[in-house]
Amino acid sequence: MNNVQKSVEGQDIPCLSYFNLRRSLWAIIPLLLAVLAYNVTNAQTIKRVELPTQTTNETFHTISLGGKGVVLVSQIAKNAFNIQKFNADLERDWTLNGTIEDNLDFVKSSYDGQSVYLLFTRNRTDFYQVVKVGLAGFMETFYLTSVDRFQITDFQTLGYSVFMAGTVRDEPMLLYTNLASKQSKVLPGVTQANTVIQSVDVDTTHHLVNVCYAARKGREIKLISRTFDEYGQSVGQIILNPDPDYSLLNGRLFMLNDSTKLMIGTYGFRNMQGNNNSASQGLFLSKIVYDEVDFTQYHSFTDFKNFFNFMSEREQERMQRKIERKKESGTDVKLNYRLLVHDIIEQNGNYLISGEVFYPEYRNNMNGPYGMSSWWGSPMMSPWGWGGFGMFPSYGLWNPYYWDPWFGSRRMNNGQVFNGFVYTHAIVAGFNPKGELLWDNSLPFENVRSMELKEKIRVKPNPDQTIEMLYSNRGAIKAKVFDGNKVLADRQPIPILTADMGDRVRQTTTDEVLYWYDNYYLAFGYQRITGDDGRRNVFYMNKISF
Repeated sequence: MNNVQKSVEGQDIPCLSYFNLRRSLWAIIPLLLAVLAYNVTNAQTIKRVELPTQTTNETFHTISLGGKGVVLVSQIAKNAFNIQKFNADLERDWTLNGTIEDNLDFVKSSYDGQSVYLLFTRNRTDFYQVVKVGLAGFMETFYLTSVDRFQITDFQTLGYSVFMAGTVRDEPMLLYTNLASKQSKVLPGVTQANTVIQSVDVDTTHHLVNVCYAARKGREIKLISRTFDEYGQSVGQIILNPDPDYSLLNGRLFMLNDSTKLMIGTYGFRNMQGNNNSASQGLFLSKIVYDEVDFTQYHSFTDFKNFFNFMSEREQERMQRKIERKKESGTDVKLNYRLLVHDIIEQNGNYLISGEVFYPEYRNNMNGPYGMSSWWGSPMMSPWGWGGFGMFPSYGLWNPYYWDPWFGSRRMNNGQVFNGFVYTHAIVAGFNPKGELLWDNSLPFENVRSMELKEKIRVKPNPDQTIEMLYSNRGAIKAKVFDGNKVLADRQPIPILTADMGDRVRQTTTDEVLYWYDNYYLAFGYQRITGDDGRRNVFYMNKISF
């Protein structure tokens, strides 16, 4: 096992030997456990970077560039921010400082494969600051104005083109801006009433932007996807109507080639959809050829072999008996699961679809300042726990459908405030080109909660056709390896190593792990550490090889 390398302020320090007699016995035990985890999982920390956080409210926004490295953004003063670029070896390439206009907040970043874009704005404003950051270390700043009272729900970029989805007086709007000319225009949308923009996805391969709308009429929900080129010109539209008994709750469109597309998402029974909630029953796949629907396949979660594995054995048995009774009578158990769907992964001509199952949780707090009225869509929080006020908080975008991404109003009893999204389990399933379910598997979450709805699980197809799923929580990585419906390995939590053998991690918060490039993953977050040199609060990044 190679020694872990730590970089503090850009300097590499080799970790100490196992046999350093100055270390106490309690400090050796965690490292021995880490060695055991390495032998079992073939996981290895290649490099670690620690950035000291001067206060418990200092935060970093992390932007993965794949094999080109990673970018960190932080606020260093009321009207100033800092950008740091690290290469794939976690060595700092450069650092830049920029200014923020008064009363603007960082909202979101976008990376189109060439440049990083930062969006600064405020609630219900028509003024925006967009910062374009080149990977070579140069920066351009653009000041834009748009429609009055425009509330942004999504921000994507492609070259010098900016696409911002949002609402004006509860009506959906898609705004296009060319940064070079500073010309903006409202792009054509869907004229049907009760419509919401659900997703805006950038296809960097074909230089297209796919925008998915959900249109509701009574209990029926259909999906409409519009495709635009990088100049804001409409180049295609798809209308996906559900079968008579179903409603299509959300969807994402993916380009397979110039003529063929796939739309995936969740569906539910039409009579289960109400004004206050939308109930998800399973996954659907639609194949579209030349913008015409070729087929749509529906797969209830009751047809999955491993969907309910997150339950106890007794609960699974009870659910299975209920499913069998319903199927014998020609019906199905009606479900109400919420699934955050990931990108499609192609594997040997088949498709892998994955996502997290979760539910929003609320608590009673008569004096709470947040909840549904928080226009940013989630409470401000420090990296060390709930409810802090960071200098550079990760606000997220205002989204009237944020709490219920499947369309519908959100109402709470007086005194209730949002307490985070609770993740129950993640699923991965394989489908053939005809949309038929081949296999499925799942990975349960252990006490995972987030104030922001985002992808937690990472799916890695292996050369031997197996699938690895993993996530990070409380300073460790949990992973499973699947071969279709079979579980090949259910790995013990893999510790995210610190640099010094004498370190004791007192607290890990907002830790994340993402697939970076090749066989490498990037783990990052905040830790309170006690070591031989005293205590320290750090933002860490670990390069991990699997």
